[in-house]
Amino acid sequence: MSATDLTRAPQWHFDHLNLRGRADDAALARLFGDVMGLRPGYRPPFPFPGQWLYRGDEAWLHLVQPSSSQDSQPQLGHIAFRTDQPAAALIERVRAAGLAHEVAVVPEQGEVQVFVPLPGGLVIELDAPADAAYVGDGVYRSRLARRGA
Repeated sequence: MSATDLTRAPQWHFDHLNLRGRADDAALARLFGDVMGLRPGYRPPFPFPGQWLYRGDEAWLHLVQPSSSQDSQPQLGHIAFRTDQPAAALIERVRAAGLAHEVAVVPEQGEVQVFVPLPGGLVIELDAPADAAYVGDGVYRSRLARRGA
């Protein structure tokens, strides 16, 4: 029997947008820096290049460097939402809904990311605090985090 009440929806809030694009792209720098006032800040040591742009203490935009020079145009990577629900309960909900997904643990932060690919290629990232079931081993593994990158 499940310990998670699947009839009660958890609380969610928007966390960030992920774009695949070059961090040195002048148009991105002007829009997100000069116009929107976002500033570069801390980024966990993911095994792929990128940059996080902050508004105050919140990382609103995650830029991921494309793996090939052919992908020079910025593209939407994923949209992320955050919950306070423990990771194990979130993953149980995703499985109960019959959704394909991938789980990764953020290096140095221990937060759990659940990537859910939708038809058409959009990926939704669901972030939750780690619990005993999902502490991770310090090695970041995710194909969907870099989808198309």
